[in-house]
Amino acid sequence: MPSATRWLGWSVVSAAAIAGAASGCASSRRATAVEAPTAAPEAVDPAIASATESFDLGRDAALNGNIECARLYFDAAIAAVQPVGEPPSSGSRLAFSYDLWDGIQRYEALAGPTEEAGTSHGQVSPELEAIESPEATPEEISAAREEVAAAIGATSSDVPLVVNDAVLRLVAAFQSDGLHDKIAAGLGRSGRYIPMIQRVFAEEGLPQDLAWIAFIESSFLPHARSPRAAQGIWQFMPRTGRQYGLKSNGVVDERSDPEKATRAAARYLTYLHEIFNDWYLVMAAYNAGEGKILRAMDRTGARDFWQLAGTSAIRRQTANYVPAFLASLLISKDPSHYGFDVTLAPPLDFELVTLDRSVDLRTVAGGMKVAYEDLQALNPELRTPVTPREPEGYDLRIPSGARETFLAAFAATPTTPPPLFKTHTAKKGETLPRIAKRYGISVTAIADANSLSPRARVARGQEILIPQKTAAVRKSTPKKGAVKAASAAPQASKSYLVRSGDTLYRIALRHGVTVAEILAINGLGGTPSLKAGDKISIPAKTK
Repeated sequence: MPSATRWLGWSVVSAAAIAGAASGCASSRRATAVEAPTAAPEAVDPAIASATESFDLGRDAALNGNIECARLYFDAAIAAVQPVGEPPSSGSRLAFSYDLWDGIQRYEALAGPTEEAGTSHGQVSPELEAIESPEATPEEISAAREEVAAAIGATSSDVPLVVNDAVLRLVAAFQSDGLHDKIAAGLGRSGRYIPMIQRVFAEEGLPQDLAWIAFIESSFLPHARSPRAAQGIWQFMPRTGRQYGLKSNGVVDERSDPEKATRAAARYLTYLHEIFNDWYLVMAAYNAGEGKILRAMDRTGARDFWQLAGTSAIRRQTANYVPAFLASLLISKDPSHYGFDVTLAPPLDFELVTLDRSVDLRTVAGGMKVAYEDLQALNPELRTPVTPREPEGYDLRIPSGARETFLAAFAATPTTPPPLFKTHTAKKGETLPRIAKRYGISVTAIADANSLSPRARVARGQEILIPQKTAAVRKSTPKKGAVKAASAAPQASKSYLVRSGDTLYRIALRHGVTVAEILAINGLGGTPSLKAGDKISIPAKTK
């Protein structure tokens, strides 16, 4: 629920002006299973009636993909209950306003870019594909019921714990011969990442047990990749990753950086909870995309995840996704009770150095007398042996205690230019093979540079990175101890005055930047509240 301050002085534009702007939007009213916020039967407030009508039109426009009309109608609904020049809403109007805000939050998600919405696009970790059709006999389910009943009294969680037949079937399936060893391996890997994930989630104000979503997404494999090009332990799709500040190009793919991806996942989960206000629906939307879940709820009238899972409106993987999460959470609380002999991997142990120039890590590793693979494992976001060249310096993880050895090896390593790329803007009908043929390179090279499947479709206007031949190594005399952050030039930005009804999501969409970029340039964290009149900086859109 939004804070009351969001609604004080909400409207700075008249409802009539917004309605006039929306006059060109064709009405496509149709029966829908998700009700608009409505007042009590005895209420006859004309403002509430007008807002409800505008909300209905905005919802229909959103469901039909009419982005601009949806926004105009939603703005009109807001303006109706808080007209210009009138005192702040109170009483029934204020209560209605909160319901209206909840509804708009849901359907606003449909009024944004929906291509590649969500993370793994309905996929799950290849390690755990069997959860699509979990197999368990009635006897195995009965045994799982007894195991859970014996442990549930001592099992605590900061997310709801529902145990039903769907969950028990997954508990039994996880113990089966086909999945037991894979589950045990994933539980072992969890020791490397769970402490970090729980720390980040605590900082972002999220339930810490949501960390086990990553287990279902990737089995804690940082280079896990789905057939739809989802990547990393949180399985971000490219567009969703970019929306939450994860850089993905031919040199780095921050979706594979466990901590950066965890921070992005925390913000995405927070956003989804603002829409659904239910952690099970949030998990389903994280897997399939909020648009798919909202449309499924609209078609079926389902109000919670279990109702939705009982329909055919969502994919089987998504229907089994929450039960799989709950099964893994139950098992993680006491693995030995469920027959898993697990040795947890130790948490990652490293320190950071900031590089002011790019080098080939294979050369540095040789100078340190360590395996290059050890540096690779600590820096899974790197897609080439050559480190990026960043204006503010590049933070590299090295083994704890190895700083002096690294500094010496770094100083003796010549500067190596990172790979070069040019940008190709896709035309209508173009495919990756056609683009690859045009530039005389392989489809795999283009796909890898853009974090795409070689069979991925290319949308008109989509920017594709084309790998170029690397320039000759520039000889340079490294500065002694030149592991420092270069002074970053201030990021170009423009000032923006927050208007009533604005959200970070809307502002980012309007200016072609990401929520994460707005948070970063303003020094904000989490999900800050904005109010009309606030002045914030908007980063200049990169070309």
